[in-house]
Parts: sequence; structure tokens; C-alpha cells
Amino acid sequence: MSDDQVRVMLWMVPRSLATAVLRSMSNLDNVKLINEPFVCAASLGPDRVTSWNDEAIKILDKTLESLDEDAGDHKQYTFSWVKESLLEAPYTGKDVVFCKDTSASLVGKLDCIPKGYRHTFIIRHPNKVYKSWKDVVTKLAAGEQESLGLDTMLKMSGAEGYGYEEHYKLYEHVISMGIETDPVIIDADDLQTNPEGTLRKYCEAVGIKYSDKLLSWAANQDAAEDWSMAKLQLKGHKLVGTYTAAFESVGFKKADKIDPPARSELSDDILKCVDYAMPFYEKMLAKKLSP
Repeated sequence: MSDDQVRVMLWMVPRSLATAVLRSMSNLDNVKLINEPFVCAASLGPDRVTSWNDEAIKILDKTLESLDEDAGDHKQYTFSWVKESLLEAPYTGKDVVFCKDTSASLVGKLDCIPKGYRHTFIIRHPNKVYKSWKDVVTKLAAGEQESLGLDTMLKMSGAEGYGYEEHYKLYEHVISMGIETDPVIIDADDLQTNPEGTLRKYCEAVGIKYSDKLLSWAANQDAAEDWSMAKLQLKGHKLVGTYTAAFESVGFKKADKIDPPARSELSDDILKCVDYAMPFYEKMLAKKLSP
């Protein structure tokens, strides 16, 4: 790694506009983009830790059977391979290496935090996160697990703290271990209400040269083709549309409704996740970067 190369991890809870941030960063010159490698290690790789039940395994097996012969690269995604061979690879000639991943994927694997990176976090109101998350996991399960509830499905996936507790604990860990003394936190709502101010402050904080070209991009359903990403994950997107909104977007368009969905609009299983997550979200919200 060259002395002037910038490496950034953007840790997230799912459905927090992190993919849109990755699309923004794709407009940088000489950038290497990496998408959710620890998600693959935790869920699909040889030493996966996700507690799949029988129905989930059947769904996964159907997906695997539909893959082309060259789409089995997830088999190399061990935690150590992701850390040492993917994230800590030299990437000579790249000015920026940028990776987004979920905090929950590192539960029990904190020794795999890659060296040489600035560690940053993105948050979003739990009402928004879990309403959107349920839509995705229901599609992924093809309706077969919907009766279990989002809270049960998340615990099955390994997110015992519904993703937000793991997010906060990783934030605390990088501070306590001296990896980051004051980690940067950005709020997804700020990206929609003030994208320029938020991105400008974020880039300044991590050492990336800001440009207005980070604010817009072309809609492109093949956007991930240039990212380092397991082919099985990309296959999953094509099946259920995990990244469709981000790939169809052309920028951080201001939402028609910034306020989170009312509690009355949320099902009991979503509310269980929201109520558990809210204290962790509020602690991180108090430390967020102000645009």
C-alpha cells in the first residue's frame, strides 16, 4: 500500500443507503470498490456462521444449482481470505480502496478487521431499516419463511441483536482498541436532505478528495460488474432485487417523505426489532457527522 493511498471501510446495517454511497464512490478516479465480502464469508463461505434452517438451506441449494460453473467463487470467501487476500491486497495504482460491509458479519470475528483502513459507519432510522429489510428477506425466502417474522429470520441469519446492536458494538470496539479514536458516522437521511454537505464532510474526514461528481451517476443495473463481489451475491440481487433501488438511482435524490414510517404502519415483528435497536441507533445518532 502506498503512503498516500486511502482505504475506507463503511460499516452498515442493511437498508441504510450504503450501496448508494458505493455508487457515489465509483465516480472517483483510480478507485477499487469491494462489496460485502464478510457478508459472503458469514453466510455463504466455507466457514459460514449463519444458522440456516432447513427451508433456508433448500432455498440456498436451489440458488447454487442455478449458477453457472464459473460462479462458485464464494467458496474462497473464508474470513481470513477476505481479510488478508482481498481487503489487505496491495491494489497498486489505486488512489482509494473503498469497501462497504455489515457490522453483524464480524460477530465473533473481530480479529479479522482489516489493517490500514479508516473505519466509518452509516446509520438510518430503525423504522425505515426494518420495514425495508423485511421486504427483502421475504422476497429472498420466496414467502416460505414470512410466518416466522422478521425478528426470527434475523436471529437465524446470525444477527442476534437485529443488526443494530452489532453495529454499535463494532463502533465501540474500534474505539476501545485504538483502531479509530473518533469514528465517522453518517446518517442516511442527511445523504438525502444534504448530500453535498454530508459527502464533503465525510470525504474531508477520511482523506478522500471531494468532487461534485460524487453527487450523481448513471442508472445502471450492471453497476456491480466492476466491484469485487462474490458472484453468488450478485445472483441473489438479480433474483430478489436487493440493490435495485441503488442501481436505478442517479443520485441521492431527496425523499418525498423523510420522516420514518409511523409505528402504526409497522407489524409486530418489525416493532420488536425497532424497539430493541432504538437505543443503539440513538447513541450513534448523537455522534453523527453534521453536514
